[in-house]
Amino acid sequence: MMTIKAFRLLPLAALCALSGQANATSTTDARISELENQISVLTEQQQSSVADRFQFDGFASLNLQVANNKAGYVGATDKLNLDEGSLFGLQTVFTVNDSTQATVQLVSRGTELENWKPQIEWAFISHEFTPNLKGRAGKLRLPLFMLSDYLEVGYAQLGVRVPNEVYGNVVATSFTGADMLYDIELDDSSIQLQGFAGSHNLSSDKTKFRAQTTFDQIYGGVVSWTNDTVTLRSSYAQAKVTSQDEWTLSGASLAGTKFENDEAKFYGIGARFDGENLFVMSEVTRTETQGFYPDADAAYVTAGYRIESVTPYFTVSHLKTKDNDDRKKPSAQFLQELLDMERTSYSVGARWDVYTNMALKADATYVTDFGDTNGGLPGVVNAKMKGKSIDDTLVYTVKLDVVF
Repeated sequence: MMTIKAFRLLPLAALCALSGQANATSTTDARISELENQISVLTEQQQSSVADRFQFDGFASLNLQVANNKAGYVGATDKLNLDEGSLFGLQTVFTVNDSTQATVQLVSRGTELENWKPQIEWAFISHEFTPNLKGRAGKLRLPLFMLSDYLEVGYAQLGVRVPNEVYGNVVATSFTGADMLYDIELDDSSIQLQGFAGSHNLSSDKTKFRAQTTFDQIYGGVVSWTNDTVTLRSSYAQAKVTSQDEWTLSGASLAGTKFENDEAKFYGIGARFDGENLFVMSEVTRTETQGFYPDADAAYVTAGYRIESVTPYFTVSHLKTKDNDDRKKPSAQFLQELLDMERTSYSVGARWDVYTNMALKADATYVTDFGDTNGGLPGVVNAKMKGKSIDDTLVYTVKLDVVF
């Protein structure tokens, strides 16, 4: 009788077992689904965390310029040109950790030499050893001038361009190496000390003479003081310069223009006052180079006054080579006449801050006072060779600068 009853209970037991198995399967499926959701959330968080470590910035300049003749100052001729002075740049900063970052800056310029070819201007790793001490290594900007860090960012500059007599006299703007920056905090101001060392290979499309040039044993230092309103700065740099290529100009090779390990030195001092309305900035520089490349003194003063969103400004800038009769003479007379330089430029313009990230500028620059030289302008030399003369030039510029 017990056996018969047990057999009768078998279907019920099987049913219970199947029910338990179904419940177990349901529970397992729920757990798998929950795990999948957790993995999905963790993946999204990880991707979001990586994305948050990237910072993207950009800047662009649209430059329209024309001159009253073909002197060639800042690449301007008597034809409207939208390429010279125009550029587009992107910068990326990746935060590796709380103390370390990686920075890359890519710039594409519309100059005749570069023709919008993208080039890496910055590519370095920075590490903050202490709140006051930072080190950087990679491709860096040469910190020669007060506006070196913002050389490509037109929006950060008051006028349509940096003063060419000072900034255009040094062809190397970057170097590959390392620097150290140390900040000293005072009661209501701060001092920054910077030392740097490295080398640089200047490609042929970076100079008007289309000759590849190397700068070895670059080293120097910068000392700056600021209280936010007033900034004082001094800089020094030196290097060994070599060019194994003959210089060319307008397709013609210039004999006797190779040089090796010529010593070059740079000295600079600058000051800036940035008040509530009044802005004044000035720099004085000296470059000294062995061989046939000239030693030169240069300086400028810029003053502007903010009237709501508009800032009228005025700049006077001067350049003069000081060893025209003493330095080694290149074989090509044309080059000698081009390297002997003296000129003064006067710029009058206005900046209108259309939006918080956009500025529209207009400028007229008059260049004169060539002295016994051709002003270092190729168009003036060309005119002289044809029996003509150009004693001055006037350049008109309209420029739109944006950051994003």
